[in-house]
Amino acid sequence: MAEKGYAATPVSAICKAAGVPVTSLYWHFGSKDGLLASVMERGADRWFAALPRWEDFDGPAEQHAEALQTQGADAVAANPDFLRLFYTLAIEGQHDQGAAETVQRVRGHALAYFRSAIEHVLTPLCDASTAHLAADDLAHFAVAFSDGCFFALQLEPETTDLQQMYADLFTAIRALAPAAIDRATRKGSTS
Repeated sequence: MAEKGYAATPVSAICKAAGVPVTSLYWHFGSKDGLLASVMERGADRWFAALPRWEDFDGPAEQHAEALQTQGADAVAANPDFLRLFYTLAIEGQHDQGAAETVQRVRGHALAYFRSAIEHVLTPLCDASTAHLAADDLAHFAVAFSDGCFFALQLEPETTDLQQMYADLFTAIRALAPAAIDRATRKGSTS
């Protein structure tokens, strides 16, 4: 699927590559969508389990942020097949409910991961409730930026410096923090 795309890969080709009869795929997964959902869920579980968590580090917040950005950039570079399949599914599977749900679940994991890290960065700057709302806002920016980092690496591998790009992401998060905190404060006061 990563080579030809979701729509262009027939079940028979998947089964041939795996060395299993077509009936086995349907027996275990129900459909190509079921197989894809399982592959994406397992891939996402492995991907997110390998990413560092804020709590994994000792020391000052700046060291935590630096470790997250370094290891996050390494994870993007080390997992192109999973990410390529994910983005292909996101683009080609928009009209398939099962595929769209899988994409949204994986995307939800990414948002939660960034939200947690950003919330730790923002907590010293405001109250916990405001930090949570602002982190949610900035997590969407961070995920979109991270998407762009992957595409830059695919399109310009010789000139793409993921370490610098993720360092720039954290710089951007810090620069955007006051505006996000202001929006969160206003949102919190109207709730």
